Amino acid sequence: MHVLFYVPDNRITHSYMPTLWPYVLKSLTPPGHNVTTLDGNVVRMGPAELAEYVRREKFDLVGIGGMTRTIHRSYAVADSIRAAGIPVVMGGPHVTEEPEEALEHADSVACGEADDLWPQILRDFEAGKLQRIYRSCEKPSLENYPRIPWEQTDFRQFSVLPRWASRTLRKLGFRHFDVSISPVETGRGCPYRCDFCTVSPFFGEKVRFRTNESVIEELKLLKRLGRTLVFFVDDNFAINPRRAKSLMRAMIEADVRIPWAAQISMNLLRDQELLDLLKESKCVCVFIGLESVLPESLKEVSKTFNKPEEYGQIIGQLQKRGIVCVTAFIMGIDGDRPGVARKTWDVVQDWPPGFFPVFSPLTPLPGTPLYKSLREQGRLEERHWMNYRPYGAAFKPKFMTPAELEKEVRAAWEMAYSPEGIYKRISRMKNMRFVSKFIYLFATLAFRGIYFRQMNATAWLRLVWQNRRSVLEVFSFRSFIRHDIAPIIEAQPRMVRSSSPSTMPDS
Repeated sequence: MHVLFYVPDNRITHSYMPTLWPYVLKSLTPPGHNVTTLDGNVVRMGPAELAEYVRREKFDLVGIGGMTRTIHRSYAVADSIRAAGIPVVMGGPHVTEEPEEALEHADSVACGEADDLWPQILRDFEAGKLQRIYRSCEKPSLENYPRIPWEQTDFRQFSVLPRWASRTLRKLGFRHFDVSISPVETGRGCPYRCDFCTVSPFFGEKVRFRTNESVIEELKLLKRLGRTLVFFVDDNFAINPRRAKSLMRAMIEADVRIPWAAQISMNLLRDQELLDLLKESKCVCVFIGLESVLPESLKEVSKTFNKPEEYGQIIGQLQKRGIVCVTAFIMGIDGDRPGVARKTWDVVQDWPPGFFPVFSPLTPLPGTPLYKSLREQGRLEERHWMNYRPYGAAFKPKFMTPAELEKEVRAAWEMAYSPEGIYKRISRMKNMRFVSKFIYLFATLAFRGIYFRQMNATAWLRLVWQNRRSVLEVFSFRSFIRHDIAPIIEAQPRMVRSSSPSTMPDS
C-alpha cells in the first residue's frame, strides 16, 4: 500500500527543518507499505495541484497533520484529495480537540498521540473497516523509541539559507554548505499548565523520556551524515534538570557534540551547572518563552515562575558562554494595554546584545484554559482558525481593541528589526570579535527568512542597503584591529617566552 504523509503549507514561512511526526510514523509503519512524506512549506502546491499529484502517483491513503494555525489549509487540501477519490486520515492537536469538525473533511481522525494508533489504522484500512475516530487509551512510552532512517532524507530542501544563496554556493563548489536543522525528540509532556499552551492538554503533564542511549545513537547517525545543527524539539528540554544533565554528559562522553538548540524555561536557567553543561555539550541557541516583562501579565497566564527582573542577567550568562537566545513575547494578555510594545522594548533594549526577540498576539487554542475562559466570557472569535491572520487577534482583548493589539505586535517587530533597532544592538557589541558580530548580523537579517517567506537576491540586497550602518559597524577596520588582530599580536611575546629554553645556572 502506498501512503502519503502531508505537512500543510502555513503560507508564511519556509521550513528550515523536517516536521518530525511523519518520520516517526513512517518508522512505525509495518513492513510491506511504501510511505512518502511531502512538506507543503518546501514543495508548494495548491489543493487542486496536490490532489492531481496524489491521483497520478496512485496513493492509497493520505495522512494530514492538523495544527490550529494551519488547519484551514489542512481542510482545503483534504477536501480536494477526497474529491479525487483518495481517503484521508487526519490527526494532531487541533483534530484531537475538534474531531467532529475534522470529520467534515476526513474519512477518519486520530485523537491524541498516534504512535500506537497508526499500525491499527493501517490494518483496519486494508480490511475495509476504517473507523471514524481512533483514540489512544494511554500515552505511549518512549523507552522503545523507533529508529528514524535520516539517511533517506534529503536535507537540502530544508536549508536555512535562501534558495538563491544555496544554488550560488553549490555552483562555486561548496557542496556541503546547505545549513538545515535536524529535529530530535528526547521527551514529551510538561507539568507546567500555562493557560495558553496546548502541550499539557495534548502530551500530558507527566513527562516521558527516551533513554539516553537511544538519543545518543540517533545523534551518532546524524553526525555520520554530516549534519551541522540539531534542534531538540522537546517543549522543555531541561524540565527534569537531573536527566538533562545526564544526557548532556552522555553527549560529551560519546563525542556527539553537534551544535544544538532547544527550548528551555527561564526558571531552569538559574542553574549554573546546567549552563556550563549547555556550553560544554555545544548548545548554541536557547528558545525561551518569556511572554511578558510585566509581572501582572505573567500572573494572568499562570506563568509566575518567570521573573522579569532576572531576564537580562540570565541572557547575559548565556551570552558569556557563547549561547544566543530567541526570546518569545506574547501581547494581548489581560494585563496588557495600548503601549505595551513600547513598554516591552524599553526594557528589552537594555539587555546584553546577542538575542533575537519574537512577538505574537495571544492566541486562544482549543483545549487550553484560555480558550475555555474567553468562550465563557463571550470574548472569543468562534472558529477563528478558518480565517487565520499572522498578527490578527482572535478574541476581544480586555484593555484594547483587536485592531490595537495587531498594531502593538507590528510595532514590536518594527522596533526590534528596523535598521535603527538592529544598529543599536550591533553598536553595543564593542568587545566582540568580527566573526561573532558578522554571524549575529547575518542571523538577524536572515531571521525573516525563518519567520517570513524566503526572500530573493534583490530583496536581500535591498535589506543589506537599508542596514548599511550595521554592516559598516561590523566591518569597521578599527574594531577588527582591536578585537581580532591585537590579541594575536599581544600573545606573540608570551608564546616566544614560553617556547624559549630555560636558563641553566652556572655550574
